[in-house]
Amino acid sequence: MEIIKLHTNSRDRYQEVDLLNKEAKTSRKSNGSTSLTMSKEAIYIAQDLGYSEGLAKAYFNAGISCRLSSTFESAIEYFRKALETYRLLKDFKGESRTINALANVYYSLGNFKKAIEYYDECIFVLQSLGDLKFEAIVLTNRGLSLQQFGDLKASLNNYLECLSIYKSLGEPVHYALFNNLGLVYLDMGRYNEALKYFIEALKRTMKSNNVIDQGYTLANMGRAYIYMEEHSNAITYLSEAMIIMRKFGDRQAEIQVFSNLGKAYLNLKNYPLAIKYFNRALKYYREIADSSSVSHTLSELGEVYFELNDYISSRKYLTDGLELAVNIKDMVNEVRNTTGLAKLYVRFHDTETANMYLQRAEKIAKKRMSFKELSKIFKIYSDIHAATGNTKEAKLFISKHYECLKELVCMDQENKINAIMMGHIKSTDFPKDLFKKTHFDTNLKRASRTGTI
Repeated sequence: MEIIKLHTNSRDRYQEVDLLNKEAKTSRKSNGSTSLTMSKEAIYIAQDLGYSEGLAKAYFNAGISCRLSSTFESAIEYFRKALETYRLLKDFKGESRTINALANVYYSLGNFKKAIEYYDECIFVLQSLGDLKFEAIVLTNRGLSLQQFGDLKASLNNYLECLSIYKSLGEPVHYALFNNLGLVYLDMGRYNEALKYFIEALKRTMKSNNVIDQGYTLANMGRAYIYMEEHSNAITYLSEAMIIMRKFGDRQAEIQVFSNLGKAYLNLKNYPLAIKYFNRALKYYREIADSSSVSHTLSELGEVYFELNDYISSRKYLTDGLELAVNIKDMVNEVRNTTGLAKLYVRFHDTETANMYLQRAEKIAKKRMSFKELSKIFKIYSDIHAATGNTKEAKLFISKHYECLKELVCMDQENKINAIMMGHIKSTDFPKDLFKKTHFDTNLKRASRTGTI
């Protein structure tokens, strides 16, 4: 690529850095490699000039480009350099944006606990600045991390706080909040409401012409159709999302689509295709060093082989997934793989080992207030006691199972967030020209992790 250069005198070279930074920012969501090339050129010139303001922006743009291409180690390195430079300049606005960007990287890596710590640090800086508009964006990102961590109640409270900021500022609700709330309602099992939020997010991303976020939303809609057992729609939307991910080079999002396609084919009991997509996801997750998603995919493969009655393979995948989750301190996937192993040992009639795994999973899930995980754990406990003829204990645990499901269903009633948000949705209809622009399936009978901002 040919970089446009200005005159070689000092003043013009400062302008050259500014121009490169401006063009890098503009192109980073449409052509990540071009943005990174421009950022590196800006870094080189700014270092030569000792131009700290331009250098900090160049580091920041380079970090964003690397995160979007799933080159996470490089992204962290660039963001740390940007943060150091902004702090030397006492540029608190630049510091806050960089801390949020660092948190986004750790979110992408599945380290939700560390991501939340960075979001909290960012909010502290923003509150000292009185920058409420960007604080709402950070709260949206923080809520998504809490949701992925399993604490849906805290996530909804976070979103309520975010909504109060938008109301106080008289600002429209950002489309990312609709996407994130859709994900929460998926976890609650309220799929039609989730789909309403995704449709609204899609309309808003189309209006803002943000194609990458359209891709995230389409992938989320595909996930919703998986849960609704409308697998034809699921595969259509996921495939459409993949076209966008590939076009813009968002590798992690593309891999998440592979994983969701694997889930769709697993639900269809098309095990060869499920294994194909999960293995493809596993390979690419390893290439981008997304260890959390590797652990998750290993648990998915463990489930496939469990359904195939290949218990040796199932146990290996689940054990490997558990070992990795423990090594990276990933409590979400520790519970996922531990619960899978418990189900496996129930099938072996080894209730002692199954109970050991369940107790371990229950302790972690309770610590994180994850009612979704606890509902699954209590259901397995009930199955164990029913199989051994202990009817009293089986009824006790099935009652706990339903209590957790009830907690999930009623979770938003306390803060009334659904009623508030529905006031922002005028219609769940798609824009009239939507299907002219895409190849979506129009058969909406009941009409991957979204990205952070």
